[in-house]
Amino acid sequence: MRRSLTEIANDLGLHLDTLDRWIRQGKIPVNKQGKMGIYNESELNRWAEKQRKTPMNPEDEQENQNENHLTCQPLSHALKKGGVFHGVKGGSKDEVIKAVVGLIPDFPGQNIAEIHYQLMEREKLASTGIGQGVAIPHPRNPLNQGVTEPIIVTCFLEKNVDFEAIDDKPVSVLFLILSPTVEHHLNLLSRLSFCLRDRDFMSFVRQKPDTDSLLGRIKEMEIMIDKRETR
Repeated sequence: MRRSLTEIANDLGLHLDTLDRWIRQGKIPVNKQGKMGIYNESELNRWAEKQRKTPMNPEDEQENQNENHLTCQPLSHALKKGGVFHGVKGGSKDEVIKAVVGLIPDFPGQNIAEIHYQLMEREKLASTGIGQGVAIPHPRNPLNQGVTEPIIVTCFLEKNVDFEAIDDKPVSVLFLILSPTVEHHLNLLSRLSFCLRDRDFMSFVRQKPDTDSLLGRIKEMEIMIDKRETR
């Protein structure tokens, strides 16, 4: 579902700034695109119900902070684990995603067809092409098999491919996110989105850097992210 952040905040009884901060910190199952929020309605309802049942006393608040700390894995770690691949082939969205799935490291072969199916089902819901030649394919739900910790598979395509992106521009770079939990997914998506909103970083990505260069730049960006989240 796609609605304005103001409408989502009003429905949840949150201040707009609070909603924005929680999205950046990966505390709520909502993805941000400009002034709009994209979410799975049943997933957000479950989240809201859980919040209503949770007493917010100091001890619970500290426990939540500790839990969030444990789920915040560095973006650079997930990128390194997933690997960086150049010249990935494919002439269509389906062909590219199938090729990318085949590159997932240490992934059980029997799950390849299932993850491809889940990724394509997610694309039917809404394109994961976020604009500026970038797509972030991911399943609608966390994976309960084959993934024990979050990974991001980075792929530079051999040629640009139509992903029905929000700006109608073809995609040349994919960041495939696979996570065992919603918390992991939202945290990594928030951090990756921060990087992709940076003009200099996007210029750097379009140069199709090698693994070491990309990871080095991501670590620099994460220092900025950490400073921003501690304000």
